Amino acid sequence: MTRMRRLCTMALSAALVATGAAPAHAIQFGLKDGPGAKFNDDDFALMMARVDVALKSPSEGEVLEWKSDKTPASGTVVPMNKLTWNGLPCRRLRITNVYGQQKAQGVYKFCEKPAGKWKLVGPDKE
Repeated sequence: MTRMRRLCTMALSAALVATGAAPAHAIQFGLKDGPGAKFNDDDFALMMARVDVALKSPSEGEVLEWKSDKTPASGTVVPMNKLTWNGLPCRRLRITNVYGQQKAQGVYKFCEKPAGKWKLVGPDKE
């Protein structure tokens, strides 16, 4: 599994946990249900491209949409507030992923360490 896909799987697992759609152990064992379980590598790349834009966005609240031309995968990423957490510059993002009729949404905290390298810290409160 690629690093990007592992990160996305963690984010999607956390989204399901945050919305009550999956048990907490889904993060450890990967996704069995939910939209992200059906994403292919191109779907993950589309989502992560929007995550990257959102992390670098100077503003809050802009809805960054993505949609696959080849699968029923789509979603949005919304940059939220910037904050300092454990001495690190961080940013909250609202990530929504859809595959056909399945939908999962959650808010995630990403922190920058080292400079320019963002890492998913985990789900965050709405």
